[in-house]
Formats: sequence, structure tokens, C-alpha cells
Amino acid sequence: MSDDKAPRAPFRALPRVATAFDITLRVTAVAIAVSLAIAAWHDVSQAYDVWYYHLPFAARLAGMMDAGTYAFAADNQVRFEGFPLLGELLQGLVWRATGHIQTTNLVSLAALFALPIFLRRVFAVPLHLALLALLAIPLVHIHATSSYVDLPANVCATLLLLCVYRTLVAGVPPTPRFLAGCTGLAAAATNAKFQLVPVVTLASAALVVGALRGLTTWHLATADTRKLVVRRIVVIAIAFPVVFATPLKNAALHGNPVWPVELRVLGRSLPYAEEAYASSPPHLAEAPGPLRFVRSALEVDNRPIATHRRWSLDQWAPPDEPGYRMGGFFGAYVAIQLLALVWTAWRRRTRKAIVAVALFGAVSVLASIVPQSHELRYYMHWMLLLTSLNLVLWAESAPWAVGIVATSALAVVTWSTDAAYLYASGSTFQEFVGQRVERSVIESARPGERLCIARPPFTILYAPLFHPGTTHTVQEASSDADCGSSRQIR
Repeated sequence: MSDDKAPRAPFRALPRVATAFDITLRVTAVAIAVSLAIAAWHDVSQAYDVWYYHLPFAARLAGMMDAGTYAFAADNQVRFEGFPLLGELLQGLVWRATGHIQTTNLVSLAALFALPIFLRRVFAVPLHLALLALLAIPLVHIHATSSYVDLPANVCATLLLLCVYRTLVAGVPPTPRFLAGCTGLAAAATNAKFQLVPVVTLASAALVVGALRGLTTWHLATADTRKLVVRRIVVIAIAFPVVFATPLKNAALHGNPVWPVELRVLGRSLPYAEEAYASSPPHLAEAPGPLRFVRSALEVDNRPIATHRRWSLDQWAPPDEPGYRMGGFFGAYVAIQLLALVWTAWRRRTRKAIVAVALFGAVSVLASIVPQSHELRYYMHWMLLLTSLNLVLWAESAPWAVGIVATSALAVVTWSTDAAYLYASGSTFQEFVGQRVERSVIESARPGERLCIARPPFTILYAPLFHPGTTHTVQEASSDADCGSSRQIR
């Protein structure tokens, strides 16, 4: 090659720079993954709901604590009877198997790791790019080492939606084996969170339509094709009661699929034990749900990032603040992801890109109209799907762009949260008990005495399970009516 046609030095260096950048991202992803695992093992989750009902339910389901030693208050008892509890069951099984309560955090972390693995196996997305891009979502970042069940449930919903995407792109009916796998994902989502029933129903309907496509040409089909269609129908028939097990059980026992929560049908309330939860920032109390959802996704009303208080596990803020229960997806990151998806479909106009936009559009419409749509931790699948679709469409053609966007967003989230969720920065369980339990209560309990304790959400910490050698029992109290003649401790 002559000198005038030889590539200039800066351009000759570009492949080396790209390689070095990719290696840096790989090392970073591995380091973060290891650090997250250590944090999940070491740090006890201290959030309100964890101790109010997630871990009490987990302990009961795993057989570590029965109603005789720790009795739920009336409100928690009906929740235990009606809520979907797959997430808590998994937490309880891991806790019992290891004897280490912090391992309940690993259910969330395992779910986070499962999504990049799926993207790698099915769509050839590099593991490190997927992990970094997902961790740049603040709520995912924070929930990864917590004992909430929102992330595991929403990851299952996201995986189900990606299965729908794969089916639509392929343009051929799904196999019975593929449908069985989708059934597992759908069942995991709906039996962990009531809020995911609508999106699972939408995804399941799309899969059923695709699976039954062969019925339109039944009279022309070969014997083998007809057998395949029949097998798909059998899987679908089995799937329905499995996927909707909790709502069907509640409907049969209580006349309300989401019991104990109030559900209104045609203007009438079905039997319920507690009113449906509804809460919004004051200035958006009368706003339509879709408007609240958009403002929350774009974080129009949230505190500045520089305050280091923009993002938290449940996005709590004082109820009179504009950002109360709003945000959690990083508005700028959301905008970039949306632009990337739309631009790809407009520019490339491939089946993969067009189907991605269509699927995400349908999911977006649904996500904007479900109850409490602005509380994004309930509906993390929206952002998980958006990020995943962009990874599928961009990771192969422009990995450097994916890496730059993901690491830049992750750096901002890490800085704003003081990196507290990426390493073991919290308390061990023993330290936590020492901080939250009044030791004199345990020491003053007579053998076999029943204590009625109202110290939410940490009442469970007084249970004999956590104080070996004691024989007292605990009645959780939400009101005086729970206590009866037991000694009351408040």
C-alpha cells in the first residue's frame, strides 16, 4: 500500500482504543458483580416493607416460624392469605437453606443477573454491556441488593415480554417447549405481584395468538403439524390455572381475585378487607394516570441529582413534595433510550426494530393506565424492556455507543447515591438487631408468656426465632383488638 493510501495514525489507533475500552468495561462489570454479591451477603435490608411483611411471610412459608410463636396482626393475616407470595417463598427457602437471613437479598440479585444471561443466550448481547446498562437504572441499582420482591417479579415479566418479542420477530409459532418456559415466567410474575397481572395477560395473549396460528390452516396441515398444534393447546390449557393461580384461588375463596384489596367491577366493590391503595403528589392528585406516569418516568418533579436524595428504594419523599413516590428511572437516561429506539426504527426500518417499537408502544400504553402507574418500582419492567430492546438493537452494531451511554449514566447514579448500593456499606443482621430491639423486653418475658408488640415494622425482631433459648411468643399488633389479654408492649 502506498503512503498516500495508508490509514492515518489516529485511525490506526481506533481499534486499539475500542479494544481497551471494551476490556475496561468487562473488568468494571465483573468487579461490580462481585461487589454486589458481597454486599447482598453482608448487608441486612432495612426497608420498611421487608420487616413488616416480606420476611415475616418468608419465615412462615419456609416453616421457620409458625402462628404459635409469631402471630400476625389481623391486617397482615389477610394479606398472608391473599397476596401472591412466590417471592417470599423463594426468600424463605434461601434463608432456611443457608441459615443466613441476608441471603434473602440474593433473590433480587439473582434476578438481575438472570436478565443479562438471557440477553446473551437469546440475542447475543454481551454480558458486561447488559449488566452495566441495567444497573444504570436507579431503581434496579438500588433493589439489586434488597429483600423487596419488585425486581425479581419485574425481571420475570421482562423476560416474558422478550419471549414475545422473539416470537414476533421470528414470525413462526412458538414450540411447546418454548411456551412451557414462557408459562414459568408468567407464573412467577403474577404469583409474586398483583400489579403485573395486566402486562402478563397482554404478553400471554400475544403468545397464545401466535401459538394457535396453525388452526387457520388445520385442514391443510400434515399429521405432524397437527400434533404440534395439539401440544401447544395442551400447554396453553395447563398454563392458565398455573399463571393465574393466586387470582383464581382468591376468586374461589373470597369472591375477589385480588383479595384482600378492594376491586370495583361495574361500579360495585367485590368483597375486600382493605381499601385499594391510592396516593399521589398533591399537585397531581387530579391528573390523569398517563400524565403522572410520563412525569414520573421523565422525573419532571424530582429533586435535583446533586442533592444525593433523588433516588431511594421506594422513592419516598414528604407527601407534600412534588416528587413524592415519583421517578426512579433517571429521566435523562429514559429520554436517551426512547430516542435510540425510535431512531433505530425510523432509520433502519428492519423487522426487529419495527416490532420492538410496536411491542414497547403497547406495553407503554398499558403501563400508563394501571393503578399507581407513577410508582415506578411496581412497573420496572417498562424500563427493563426499553433498555433490553436497545441492547438487542444496538449492542452488535455500536457496542462503543452502548458502553459510553451505560457507563455515563451508571457513573451519575453511583455518584448521586454515594455508591452506597454497590458495596457492603450497611449493617450485619446482628448489628441491626442490637439497634432495633429493646433488650429489656426480651429479658423481662416470662417462660411461655405471650407478648403483644406494636413496634412496626420491626415487631418480628422480637420473635423467639431471633433469640435462642427464649420460650416467649409474640402477637403482632396493629390495634388493641389484636392483643386480647396478652401483655402489650408499644
